[in-house]
Amino acid sequence: MRGPSAAIFRANKNLVFERFPTNLGPVNIAYTSRWLKHSETVTIPGHLWVEIRGFAPDLETAIGPFANAGLAGISVIATSTNAAVTEPEVELAFESTPGSKEREYFQSYLPTESSLLHPAREIDLQATLALLNALKRHEDFDRLLRATNQYNLALQNWKLGYATMALAHLWMAVEALTKAALRAECTARGLSGPNDLAAALAVDIKQLDATIRRDFVLHGDVECYKQAKEASDGLEHGYLGFDRVWELSKQVRHRMAHHVRTSILDLSGLSGDPKAKLLSDTFAKPLGPSRVVKYLRGRLLGDRDDLARPGSEYPFIRWATTLKKSELDESGKLQIQLEEKLTPELGEGISFSPKSMEVWQPD
Repeated sequence: MRGPSAAIFRANKNLVFERFPTNLGPVNIAYTSRWLKHSETVTIPGHLWVEIRGFAPDLETAIGPFANAGLAGISVIATSTNAAVTEPEVELAFESTPGSKEREYFQSYLPTESSLLHPAREIDLQATLALLNALKRHEDFDRLLRATNQYNLALQNWKLGYATMALAHLWMAVEALTKAALRAECTARGLSGPNDLAAALAVDIKQLDATIRRDFVLHGDVECYKQAKEASDGLEHGYLGFDRVWELSKQVRHRMAHHVRTSILDLSGLSGDPKAKLLSDTFAKPLGPSRVVKYLRGRLLGDRDDLARPGSEYPFIRWATTLKKSELDESGKLQIQLEEKLTPELGEGISFSPKSMEVWQPD
């Protein structure tokens, strides 16, 4: 399987999840990054590459469960790295039984990787593996895994104009975490169940889930809870205009992401150095899937009204970019060096006066 990812591995590094459970039995899953040769001296990160190996009665039976297992690890990697991983697609499937003289084969033709630059962040291998192992041991594994999936979907919508969809998935992650947080609080207080916890918190049993979401999953951030709930309910039930939902989502999206991701790590039972690494500034900022965008600003000079060159509808500045360098530094940040060339295609007597060239990583 392969697909775009803002979470990347260094060349020749991988992460292996051994004996991941499926309804066909355990499988081994390996994740790595493809690196593309952009020029003789420059390579750039391509798609995330996922390999799943296991036993099945036939190929057709294997493809679905094996692919789903591969997707489960994707959301853990995204949550660990706080970087979007787009759902990969199955490209190849084949039987590899030793000694067979005839083996089943399947291939889906996927688009080749784009050479467009995009923000990327290196995966911490040890901390991510520690997180997966902590989740696998947890009694609420399924709930926590659903929360990581919703968190990754939020990251996939972490781009300009998509704040509403990002917040919607963050709220669904909060809902997925509610029962796990409730059970964890009962255990911490030595209580037998929800009724005892409601009494201890001095709230009506009907308000217990809301209290857990506000005070534990969102760490008592009352304003964040109110705005996120209003935006989520307004979107789901259609009683708020989209502009209002979008404004609320934009205001609270970053705080929600911080609370949700921190709660996933807390509830997983992860501790020590792996947890400290994942909560450090290195992984603090959510990283979406959007490509790097470039803007050119300036003025067209000249007293002619024919701004475009003959045969063209509009004035245009052709912008050619040459990638001179692309590498991961020691801190795991992707460092790039570009060479830019601007060629005006304008009408006779018209010139271009540049004001600024800007390169943006979408927030």
